[in-house]
Amino acid sequence: MLIPNDIGGERALSPFDQRHVLRVNYNFQSPISNTRTGYTATMLRGWTIGGVLNATSGMPFTAVVNGDTSGTGYTGNARADATGLPVTSGSGYFNTAAFTVPPAGTFGDAGRDTIPGIPQFSLTASFFRSFRIDEKRRIEFRIDSTNPINHVNITAINTTVNSIQYGLPTGAGAMRSMTATVRLRF
Repeated sequence: MLIPNDIGGERALSPFDQRHVLRVNYNFQSPISNTRTGYTATMLRGWTIGGVLNATSGMPFTAVVNGDTSGTGYTGNARADATGLPVTSGSGYFNTAAFTVPPAGTFGDAGRDTIPGIPQFSLTASFFRSFRIDEKRRIEFRIDSTNPINHVNITAINTTVNSIQYGLPTGAGAMRSMTATVRLRF
């Protein structure tokens, strides 16, 4: 049984523990060479696609119980009780049956940050080209996009055992956004 200020009960993963991080910067340029002539070759030459792809494992969560379940007057969120079932099985983001409200008069024994985080995936993309008008002037065309495939990244889940929304997502990352820019350089 844990007590509220038990230092030994705090031994766990750090809240920013992220085991796997993959970051890929990419940049592709049109393969049309300067030796090809004609209107089509001129229009297809010099385009560039670039961006960043990120894939990470998620940061862990802690199962909590809202309110005083210990009967000691302790206020705020307290630890949930671990049932002994595996946390990573189940059909949701984690096995909600792995945690329960502690019996009256006791504190929960679930460890801190024992719920594995949700993997994240993000992508940014840019599509651009600069056209020469004369010796001193150029016109640039650019499209920048964040999350161009509109992938939903769940950023938070409800881990409060005695909540009606227990185990459900409570936050999501930004949706797709695009910006187009035309710039005259002189």
